[in-house]
Amino acid sequence: MQNGEPLIRHVLTTWEVHNGIHLALFDAISPAGFEAVPLRSRGRTVLEQFNHTVSVRLGWVQYHRTGKFPNRRTLELPEDVREGIARSGEEVRAFLEQALGGGAKVRGFEGNPVRFMGYLISHESHHRGSVALALKQAGLKLPEEVAMQGLWGRWMWKSGTGGQG
Repeated sequence: MQNGEPLIRHVLTTWEVHNGIHLALFDAISPAGFEAVPLRSRGRTVLEQFNHTVSVRLGWVQYHRTGKFPNRRTLELPEDVREGIARSGEEVRAFLEQALGGGAKVRGFEGNPVRFMGYLISHESHHRGSVALALKQAGLKLPEEVAMQGLWGRWMWKSGTGGQG
């Protein structure tokens, strides 16, 4: 393989793992959990936190492509937010693939698509922590298979179930 193609594949796989974790957490939340809010926070519900990550993803991709941030759109139903996570994850992946191949420009982030991806992962991980805290404080603790294997094991093992693969 030429021109760093294996490294590009590793970078894109890293984004896919991250997005899969985001979706796994979302899918594990009960309807009541979407209304939970971390104590002494700014007041974003769990659903609003996920909506925010979708909005940030799409906003940055549009900014990189056009130089303009879009108006933020609020998704109100859990099924719309879930679709937004999946769709925006695909859009970020497609943009990263283009940028890593030299076909798209990253604005800011010193023009570095991996640095941009690191920003998104860090930002969304912060919100996942807020989501987990809100659920715990509301007495809606995540099942162990989601909290540990689903959110952490996916980084270490191919299947994300604790087995090496």
